[in-house]
Amino acid sequence: MKRLHILVIGVFALSAICGCRQTSQKQETETSVKIDSTALVLRLQQCSKIYSSEYKIHKIVTNKDVLKLEGNVINHKVDIPIPNSSRKIAIPIDITIKGYTDMSQLDSRNILTEGKKITVILPDPKFAVTSVKIDRKNIIKSADLIRSAYLEQEINQFVKKGEQSVYKNLPWDEFIKTARSNAAHTLFPILQDLGFEEIHIQNRDDLNAQEAEKSKLLFKNIENR
Repeated sequence: MKRLHILVIGVFALSAICGCRQTSQKQETETSVKIDSTALVLRLQQCSKIYSSEYKIHKIVTNKDVLKLEGNVINHKVDIPIPNSSRKIAIPIDITIKGYTDMSQLDSRNILTEGKKITVILPDPKFAVTSVKIDRKNIIKSADLIRSAYLEQEINQFVKKGEQSVYKNLPWDEFIKTARSNAAHTLFPILQDLGFEEIHIQNRDDLNAQEAEKSKLLFKNIENR
């Protein structure tokens, strides 16, 4: 289970989003900074989820096993491979993970306004596994004469272990940084359109990679191709 390739796709911009962005006249925009914090929170919550990054991961899941003669002979452990009893498999899989910021989690404690100055503390980014594709056309497998072919149940188990290996070794710190940066760049022009001229977008300081991995939601669809 060694080979792993990650492709990072930049800002997704807004998906299912914004309603937030204003197309009104400049005078109307300038008055929007006078709205109270509750109305402002509701306005930003309408942005729903800001999908800020996408990661495509390609991995080759491998397995090799050999039948063995095992037991005890005169108090000695026996573990002898049986000749011509090996089988091998290599399964290509593609995993897609999306990073997003759920603006519905925003509340008035996360927003501070002072005239045309605004500070927003963004909710922690979350990550969703949106698909796992098994490339069955390119599965490579072989079995010696005395071995049976791999069962579908076995292949699915190997894929599951491959997924777990991927998640454990992902650069979560980098994922957090990218998701936060892209979410801020997406939100910045929205706040400008609301009439703010000095904009500060902040994040929670103590979020770590372990928490980010735990936030991963398995919205995945396992597909064959």
